[in-house]
Amino acid sequence: MRKLNSFTQKASTEGKSTNIYGVFLKSLGLCFAVSFVLIILYALILSFTSMSDSSMSTTMQIIMIISVTISSIYGGKRIISKGWFFGIVLGLVFTILLVPLGIGFGQDFNLDKYFMVKALTGSAVGLIGGIIGVNLN
Repeated sequence: MRKLNSFTQKASTEGKSTNIYGVFLKSLGLCFAVSFVLIILYALILSFTSMSDSSMSTTMQIIMIISVTISSIYGGKRIISKGWFFGIVLGLVFTILLVPLGIGFGQDFNLDKYFMVKALTGSAVGLIGGIIGVNLN
């Protein structure tokens, strides 16, 4: 009898082992790098145009969404499974790490509904990005 090799071979992704902590740190670094680049671009736009800075909070929220999405897609693609969980944790950790960074730049920290909305937004966007990243494989 002839053996069907296609059903007995391991898939190419099953044999690989990934360092989840390394992927998480790289994804977090990517998240900060994308945020930094987008904030610099926004600052350049503000300085060279007559646009007012009244749109800053909305723009910062959009920058956070873009950063978490890109980094959770990257991480989800690397870890291959449970991208939704990876994205949620990445979004929450990024949001929490923004607090001491903001305090260092002189902002006040208030644990209010706006912070909760930002944390929920980060985790929801991370969830979606993680799912997209896993499905890109």
